[in-house]
Amino acid sequence: MSLPLVSPNWDVPANVKAFCSTRHGGVSETPWDSLNLALHVDDKTTSVEENRLRLEQTTGLPNPKWLKQTHSTRVIQHSFSSHDADGCYSDRFGQACIVMTADCLPILLCNEEGSWVAAIHAGWRGLADDILFNAVQQYKGSSPLIAWIGPAISEKFFEVGAEVRNSFINKNSQLDRYFNANSHQKWQCDLAGIAECELTRYGVNVHQSNLCSYSDADNFYSHRRATHQFGNTATTGRMASVIWLESL
Repeated sequence: MSLPLVSPNWDVPANVKAFCSTRHGGVSETPWDSLNLALHVDDKTTSVEENRLRLEQTTGLPNPKWLKQTHSTRVIQHSFSSHDADGCYSDRFGQACIVMTADCLPILLCNEEGSWVAAIHAGWRGLADDILFNAVQQYKGSSPLIAWIGPAISEKFFEVGAEVRNSFINKNSQLDRYFNANSHQKWQCDLAGIAECELTRYGVNVHQSNLCSYSDADNFYSHRRATHQFGNTATTGRMASVIWLESL
């Protein structure tokens, strides 16, 4: 069995293993077709469990930690007993840190010496509330950090109101350049650009996938695309972005 996966376009130590799943290769039926990995989107539990098993068997995913994400700013250690968080980190071999997304930013982190990794789920709320700062603060080493921003909704399709824009520029006026006014008296928001700006401020070397979850319906889930197509009751699946340290 093989599953199509997205590999991060970054140069990291060989023992750092990372990927993002696509919507292909699973057993979920429409509208979750087919590799939905989330239990909270009304898909059949048996389908999600089979999809997760396929992912684990195909990739050799070690000790996966599936989070219960709530758009918080909480970042926890993999070995912590709770699963309620929007970020996970590890400095041990064989502990897979995972976040699930369908438009929000999946951000994978590691250090240059390959001894620390993290996975972060960052929607606009988490980003505005400084989840990236919280994540970087968990790292206590001296080797520089590297980040990869995976498939997420692009500026072209991410329309927001003034309240979202204000939540960013009120804390950092320089973030205004990531909002472009449109003809609907709203704003097109470059969420990935904001994340890169913030991470760069913290000394992180950032790599962008430049993959849009909204526009690539063949490969990625998009909550906003589903909402535009089917209304507020729309449901869709979730991709997983995964990172772990492998013993060499």
